[in-house]
Amino acid sequence: MTNHYERLREHVFGLEIIDTHEHLPAREADRPKEPDVLAEYLTHYFSCDLVSAGLSDQQLAVVRDWRKGLRERWRIAEPYWNAARNTAYGRALDIAVRDIYGFERIDGRTIVPLNEAFVAARAAGGVYEKVLKRMSKIRVSILDSNLDCDRKFFRSAVRLDDFVMVSNRSQLGWLAQRAGVKAIHTLADLEAACERAMDDAFRRGAACLKSGLAYCRSLRYDKVTGADAEAEFNALFADANIAPSWEMQRGRTSKLQDYMMHCICRLADARGLTFQVHTGIQEGTGNYIYHSEPTLLSNLFLEYPDVKFDIFHIGYPYQHTLSVLAKNFRNVFIDFAWAHAVSPTASINALVDYLDAVPANKISGFGGDYCFVDPVYGHQLIAREDIAKALAIKIEQGVFDPDRAKEVAKMILHDNPAALFGVKESPKPAERKKKIRRAK
Repeated sequence: MTNHYERLREHVFGLEIIDTHEHLPAREADRPKEPDVLAEYLTHYFSCDLVSAGLSDQQLAVVRDWRKGLRERWRIAEPYWNAARNTAYGRALDIAVRDIYGFERIDGRTIVPLNEAFVAARAAGGVYEKVLKRMSKIRVSILDSNLDCDRKFFRSAVRLDDFVMVSNRSQLGWLAQRAGVKAIHTLADLEAACERAMDDAFRRGAACLKSGLAYCRSLRYDKVTGADAEAEFNALFADANIAPSWEMQRGRTSKLQDYMMHCICRLADARGLTFQVHTGIQEGTGNYIYHSEPTLLSNLFLEYPDVKFDIFHIGYPYQHTLSVLAKNFRNVFIDFAWAHAVSPTASINALVDYLDAVPANKISGFGGDYCFVDPVYGHQLIAREDIAKALAIKIEQGVFDPDRAKEVAKMILHDNPAALFGVKESPKPAERKKKIRRAK
């Protein structure tokens, strides 16, 4: 496989990427100014591996506190960091500091000079341009839920989950404000407000819908009657429900939740929209993984055939199940967002399997899924290597020739997500000049 891999690696590393999913600050100026490198790098993901390795929640709070001494915090984190640096989360960070700042890895010798370089780079600016554009070759990223984003780097997904999970009167007030209506008094008002919010988001340039509700409930959305949903909606106005906690109330509106998800799917179906859905592993530590099994969505796949369901995170650890779903449903697509940072080996094996079972135009190969910028670079590097390895296996199997492998690499890293999210081809330089002359 070595020769095939090396040639494919060179090709894959030259490709431009459409990044299907990020949580980055919508503009570089919005990056937090205070945290040092240790606090920012433990915002999420790798911090979960440190907790898994034995770091307590109390210790993690201290290590994340940038107001305390950096060396003291590193001493607390170091044994757990060393235990977990083998994970892809840890590897993505080490790759980032190696190539962005020139340090071999994050350890006790490098943490202080690394922080100095990190702070200086943030102060100088231009980090998005350097890391996302020049180093990662990301043409555009789909940003989770911020329409006011820098269009040089992002297009936005829009979430309507709050219209599904509404649980008290006060939430109805700000949902009305979001939709630009005076008030929401009835279930019909809620549906109309949801539609208005959706259409406004797409008028403002949204690329797709996104749902992350697998973090807090099952992905099975049953078909319920309007009367049952309306009864739960009306109960929101009872005296006892003026200001309940969301955690206490959410189980009391399960029928309303199901009804509103079907409402969103009906609206999306009429408009032929793409709908990103979180499935599989949830970020953090401790949750009900079976809530996020992708087959739970099957009734939605069947009922709304013109909604393009972009199924996130390869459904890991249900990646083989997702292969069957994408094979059997015209409107189900596979998305590797986050997957390469969770398990490169699982991602390689999954892609090898998918390319046996699923049409190649249904696979999107990379989404960084980070809320801070540096490890996006490390993640995309791992992803490119994984894709080259998987395609080299297909050549060795005699399934692809080298030219077909290169074609598929471009499809899954660029062309497929570009089609799914409506990213248009950039005009060539000569075409730009013609357009400018006409405008004059």
